[in-house]
Amino acid sequence: MIPKDIEESLSKIEGDSQIFLDYDGTLVPIIMDPEKSYADSEIQEILKKLDRKYELYVISGRTLEDLKKFIGLDLNYIYLHGMFADLKGKHKDFVENPSEYFDIFRRLEKEMHFPAETGVRTYTKPYGFVVHLGLVEEELRHGIIEQVRKISIENKLEIYYGINLVELKVPGVNKGRAIRALRNDKECMIAGDEGTDEFAFLECPECLTIHIGNGKTAAGFSVENIVEFREILEYMIQSPEIS
Repeated sequence: MIPKDIEESLSKIEGDSQIFLDYDGTLVPIIMDPEKSYADSEIQEILKKLDRKYELYVISGRTLEDLKKFIGLDLNYIYLHGMFADLKGKHKDFVENPSEYFDIFRRLEKEMHFPAETGVRTYTKPYGFVVHLGLVEEELRHGIIEQVRKISIENKLEIYYGINLVELKVPGVNKGRAIRALRNDKECMIAGDEGTDEFAFLECPECLTIHIGNGKTAAGFSVENIVEFREILEYMIQSPEIS
């Protein structure tokens, strides 16, 4: 059952409103192997209907290739934490001179190696470097995180501490700035589950903002988990025009 206060706020979200949805932890569960985060058939159907009714965007730290592979739908995608967007085939940059960072991350790809027994997995993005800790024992995590932190300082990169990961990223890039660049005069909803989404909540206080999970958040509302959030999305698509 949808909380009454959220239901009341949703009454302002009409057709053609802008909807910005995080992927991992918001639309699909966070799993230990990020290479298997495929959208299930239920959320695929929900996204299809949302896209027909609203101006829908999926916004994520993942690459565009990952998002298209895992979701399998022709949607508006904002990717790499808000560096770029693919608006159903139309490319958009949100940062000036992104190419200057490309060589930095290629170099880190060659230099940053961790012994296999630590359980660390690394993933190089075009403009980012992820150290995944999902399989790392708790007693090893602090040392690995400290190593990554020092590298971020040496290379003047931002560091993001996520759920089971640490990511080096281009400074000054975040989801909030990307969303602000795409905002129009329509009503808006933003939903996400972790730190990168807080930038969006803070940048766009005029929007309906929903945090998925527990903990402190700048969002106006919170729900406990993905199941509850999917109930909200189902509620939003209930109308004769998309039945």
